[in-house]
Amino acid sequence: MAIFISVWGVITCGVGLFMLLKLLKPQGFADAIVLFSRQDYFHYVEIISRLVIGAALLLDARNTLYPLVFEVIAKILFVVAIILVFMTEKHHKTFALWAVKHCLSWFRPAGFCALILGLWTLYVSID
Repeated sequence: MAIFISVWGVITCGVGLFMLLKLLKPQGFADAIVLFSRQDYFHYVEIISRLVIGAALLLDARNTLYPLVFEVIAKILFVVAIILVFMTEKHHKTFALWAVKHCLSWFRPAGFCALILGLWTLYVSID
């Protein structure tokens, strides 16, 4: 059993459900993202979380039915973390605010996709 990947699947399902349920009012989810982006630690949490999740997926990928999929996702997370390091806090915050403003209508489909991805992740990570 791929424990790290199973945990990631549960978290992904939870985020997907939250987005679907909260998206009866998409602006509330967007406001939460904006509030988080105003925190001093926002940029660092984004970088560290991607590195930690990427490492967990990479370490546990061989214990799944589709290790290559999780290796690719992990490597994408590492690349994004490196880009964020060089992006600087100011540009990262500007991008986050732009994304919330322009992608508000994508939240419900993204929540549905996250739920499906989370369920699939759980399926392929359990022996």
